[in-house]
Amino acid sequence: MGLGKRREKPWQGRIASQLAGCPAEAQAHAQLSCALEKRTAGSSAFQAEYRQKRRALAFSTGQTIARQKLPLLLPGRLNARCCCFAVVSPPVAWKKNRKNNKNFPEQQSSRALPKPKSYFLWTRESISGAGTRSGNQEQDQDQDQTDPNRANVASNEANTSAAGSGPESAALFSKLRSFSIGSGPNSPQRVVSNLRGFLTHRLSNITPSDTGWKDSILSIPKKWLSTAESVDEFGFPDTLPKVPVPALDETMADYIRALEPITTPAQLERTKELIRQFTAPQGLGPRLHQYLLDKREAEDNWAYYYWLNEMYMNIRIPLPINSNPGMVFPPRRFKTVHDVAHFAARLLDGILSHREMLDSGELPLERAASREKNQPLCMAQYYRLLGSCRRPGVEQDSQFLPSRERVNDEDRHVVVICRNQMYCVVLQANDRGKLSESEIASQILYVLSDAPCLPAKPAPVGLLTAEPRSRWARDREMLQQDERNQRNLELIETAQVVLCLDEPLAGNFNARGFTGATPTVHRAGDRDETNMAHEMIHGGGSEYNSGNRWFDKTMQLIICTDGTWGLCYEHSCSEGIAVVQLLEKIYKNIEDHPAEDNGLPQHHLPPPERLEWHVNQPLQLRFGQASQSVDKCIDDLDFYVYRYQSYGKTFIKSCQVSPDVYIQLALQLAHYKLYGHLVATYESASTRRFLHGRVDCIRAASTEALEWAKAMCQGEGANVALESDREEEEESRKVKFSIYSKDHLRELFRCAVARQTEVMVKNILGNGIDIPLLGLREASIEVTGEMHELFKDESYNISQCFLLSTSQVACSTDSFMGYGPVTPRGYGCSYNPQPEQIVFCVSAFYSCEDTSASRYAKSLQDSLDIMRDLLQN
Repeated sequence: MGLGKRREKPWQGRIASQLAGCPAEAQAHAQLSCALEKRTAGSSAFQAEYRQKRRALAFSTGQTIARQKLPLLLPGRLNARCCCFAVVSPPVAWKKNRKNNKNFPEQQSSRALPKPKSYFLWTRESISGAGTRSGNQEQDQDQDQTDPNRANVASNEANTSAAGSGPESAALFSKLRSFSIGSGPNSPQRVVSNLRGFLTHRLSNITPSDTGWKDSILSIPKKWLSTAESVDEFGFPDTLPKVPVPALDETMADYIRALEPITTPAQLERTKELIRQFTAPQGLGPRLHQYLLDKREAEDNWAYYYWLNEMYMNIRIPLPINSNPGMVFPPRRFKTVHDVAHFAARLLDGILSHREMLDSGELPLERAASREKNQPLCMAQYYRLLGSCRRPGVEQDSQFLPSRERVNDEDRHVVVICRNQMYCVVLQANDRGKLSESEIASQILYVLSDAPCLPAKPAPVGLLTAEPRSRWARDREMLQQDERNQRNLELIETAQVVLCLDEPLAGNFNARGFTGATPTVHRAGDRDETNMAHEMIHGGGSEYNSGNRWFDKTMQLIICTDGTWGLCYEHSCSEGIAVVQLLEKIYKNIEDHPAEDNGLPQHHLPPPERLEWHVNQPLQLRFGQASQSVDKCIDDLDFYVYRYQSYGKTFIKSCQVSPDVYIQLALQLAHYKLYGHLVATYESASTRRFLHGRVDCIRAASTEALEWAKAMCQGEGANVALESDREEEEESRKVKFSIYSKDHLRELFRCAVARQTEVMVKNILGNGIDIPLLGLREASIEVTGEMHELFKDESYNISQCFLLSTSQVACSTDSFMGYGPVTPRGYGCSYNPQPEQIVFCVSAFYSCEDTSASRYAKSLQDSLDIMRDLLQN
């Protein structure tokens, strides 16, 4: 009869047809498995013969069978049907494949399971497409560096896209669309469940002598189910990822690139040698890096307290100007004191409504608008805005943070300060519920009428909060020696916000302008926008409103009787975006729903409690010293609000450049035009994609930006000595010829844009350099007891001295936020790009002879002008 005449079984015929056209590797593996099907899967004889035939097949086919991709100890019948299941994309990626791949058809109503051939063909396509990637995967590449699990998904997406061409694939996807792959009932867990059910149903009639294989194959979906995270409607995990710890070599390479434009060759070479020693296999670097990796596993956010202490808690200089930003909103028109009370009441009512939303858990989840679009963002800082406060310490400050859940007997109150007098206004109490707007207005009106009539001039206790932190900590300890003072401090710290009712500053609180500057847009009487910003940042000094503050409080709402209003906020609890969004939401609601002026109704409410302070003689002396210290700091602040009105982000986007990247390069060019070199530049980059993420530093001073700035200046020397605004002197310094062509300048600009964009993306995806460097520095102290030499290096100190501190504060209203420099020799510059203009808040210190806010603004105007001329055609 012949050995080859054994009757072929039906399933073997189906296998043969399915193997046609498959890779040789899959065919060889299936043939090997069929040849061994009479062996017991778990026996040693099976395994020995399997290995021997595997080597023989590998030699005969010239290919190595991938152990990781094909199951090894399964009988032939199972291998023939399921040998490629192990390389099917994980279920969590199926929904994103359908969402991102335009070739993926919409889901049909039929829920029939696909035939085995459909599974096999899809798997075969996945194998043949391995290693390919579609051309539009830039965002996935960015994410690959951040999260290995997401990297696998991105790779699978690319493979599916690469394999999803041709009629065979189109027919295959038409069959696959009936399989449950959507959200809700089509979640990844349902996909795994359906897959398991399919395997159970199709394989239930196969009964080999040893049933261990059945448990093995059915454990595959169990494993997938146990590792698959719960995902939201956009396919992202429900739980935020932890802040990553970038690879040590990558961090050091980026650190060297950041040093190149701001250090000398000798300084850079010394740093490179220190890095070689630090990163050597026997060096301290790998040990510290592993320490951070272990810390990441043990904590929700390994970097949070390193960063918080470095940025805020350990800083000993005063909060106003140096740390607390001030924000100016479009001024109001108050005709009477009743208008002031009504407006204040509407703001406080909005604050209380927001508090109720936080308590109920109804705060909407924000998502990323780009780079892994719709990725969830951490909302923790939004819950720290109301009811929080910073506390001074002699060595280190601390924070008072509110509880996420309201205690049943807890009242909601605010502290109102008027003419240095402090009042506690209860907005919501258990015995009478929530106050209406008119009731709040009556309480505010009482404060406005009571404070000016008190016979004794109050002690300016709030002025002490503007002192250096260690000095204020000792003053606070003296205050706490009295029980009434302790209660006052508790009321202030637990208040939802502090409301400051101010008197107007004099009209001469203005920075020096320059010829040709655009006029101010907002005015309150004879006060311009720069004047208003001074009031929000520091209050104007001891003779004005600096004692009418509590600078430790996270949010201080400020309303002036001439219509100027805004806020000053303590920065450690939250970034600016949370503050801006809250106040803009309240402001827009007030604008959209103007209240009818029906007079001020009378209410039979108990008047607000006035906080009385008991101050001893040493503290009395401290008030005089504090007044001198605060006034000196305020007199030194050179601040200027500048509106560039030639164009805004509409034109910038037409140049196919990110407005933020464009403005950052303009800031670099403006500095180079003045000084002939670049300096360490800080721009905050949100890391809210991660659990408890705050910010890292985008370093805009790059080698590419330096080369472009040099070319744009056409060999012109530094302009730092220029102090006057005389046009003829300016004209004499301008170069009248062009060294480089516009095409060359545009090419250099594109290189600078690409580098700035790369740094920005790395930071928002958790791969910046400043947080990892800070972690390594602190780890060296914790592990060895001292700071490594790398962090004592001159280059490191240069890199940490940010002579240009910048931040984008985008507002949907015509508002702006500003702050002081972070170093005595530097500049602070926030910016708000609007469609047809850009609002800058530039700051410097008069005590530094080399800096001038108005002169930098003028250089910024020139830079933006020549950038427009370069790119507009």
